[in-house]
Amino acid sequence: MAEAQLPRRVDAVKLVDNNQQLNAHIDSSKLTRLGETAVRCDAPVHCNIQFARDPENNRLLSGSCHTQVVMTCQRCLGDATIPVESSFELGLVFNDDQARQLPKRLEPVELDEQGILDLWTAMEDEVLLALPSYPVHTQGECELKQPEPAPEITESDEKRPNPFDVLAKLKQ
Repeated sequence: MAEAQLPRRVDAVKLVDNNQQLNAHIDSSKLTRLGETAVRCDAPVHCNIQFARDPENNRLLSGSCHTQVVMTCQRCLGDATIPVESSFELGLVFNDDQARQLPKRLEPVELDEQGILDLWTAMEDEVLLALPSYPVHTQGECELKQPEPAPEITESDEKRPNPFDVLAKLKQ
């Protein structure tokens, strides 16, 4: 069965009240910040999202997302395909005062006045936070090709007498 496109904006309050779950994807070409960060992102961002309330009655957005991006390997400077996975548990709030009231385990995400959440932005944030700060190929895949440095011989090295030759003569 084909996976549906994740809606860009949703009524988060209504989804929380209904304990709604979404399994969908986002076309990664529409995520501009991700496109600016990676060399290329051809794979869609697959999302599994649950809207609910926790025991303290906080509105929650929890779940996971994963995709693959192509980034520049910092060892060989070639293209490296990097799998990106993120699990998250976010607290949905309307203002900064509610954000301060959240437990420390929850990262706040602000809704607009009508309780609307931009899901694409929230999921893009999670993918960006999961990107490696130093992307490299997996072990054995890196095509690091460094030329061996040639020994530097100058004319002065060839003509210059060895100062220890005098000691060698004294030793004889």
